[in-house]
Amino acid sequence: MADFEIFDSLPSTQELSLARLRAGRSGPGWILAKEQTKGIGRHGKSWVGTKGNFMASRWEVMEIDVRRVPQLSFVTALAVYEMLRPIIPDTDQAMRIKWPNDILHRGRKLCGILVQTEATDKPDHLGVVIGIGMNLRVAPILEGYLTVALKEISPEAKNLDAVALLHKLNGHLDGVLDLWRSKDFSDIAKAWLKRAYGRDRLVSVTQDGVSLSGHIIGLDDFGGLQIEAADGQVHTVTGGDITYGEIER
Repeated sequence: MADFEIFDSLPSTQELSLARLRAGRSGPGWILAKEQTKGIGRHGKSWVGTKGNFMASRWEVMEIDVRRVPQLSFVTALAVYEMLRPIIPDTDQAMRIKWPNDILHRGRKLCGILVQTEATDKPDHLGVVIGIGMNLRVAPILEGYLTVALKEISPEAKNLDAVALLHKLNGHLDGVLDLWRSKDFSDIAKAWLKRAYGRDRLVSVTQDGVSLSGHIIGLDDFGGLQIEAADGQVHTVTGGDITYGEIER
């Protein structure tokens, strides 16, 4: 059973979760803040922690190879997606998972995921923190991003607060983590591809100064994005700038 810690305000749920691991605790545990003043996004960017939105981090010592850590972004995204399915009426038509860590509704960012690790003294084990930020009440204004709040697209969301959402998510994440531990990652990758943003579009990528375009066909064993070019060659993308064309009919 996971421990739950609920705070009215915190600088960062990620930082406090990492502190729990550094103190020798093994978890699993959740830290939720109803307001976050110094949230952390990918690549050190800040995460807007508006009061009323969902800001939580799950921390746990896991037996895991460091090369498999990126897989947890997709595991978590699938758990969030399935949790939202009964809440959002048009989930299958409108909601997509954008590589590597965003959940979109009709192209607007609803949720972001951040996975961080902490070394431990236990061989083959890492401390893992999975941060999840969702626009529950307020869609923040972000440069270069369209955003949406859950309450705008779900009638049920008006009766949900962050704590209720956390308990829903905990059950779903436990279930997908169990699936991930017991099966090959290819099963998770196939489930992700069905829900992937951009699989019905031509995508263009610039990585390390090299440009390519093609169609998304899946994930490799480490969460790299696989793109098939027009000549049939499959390229694996691990970063860079990705642009998405119009939906192909």
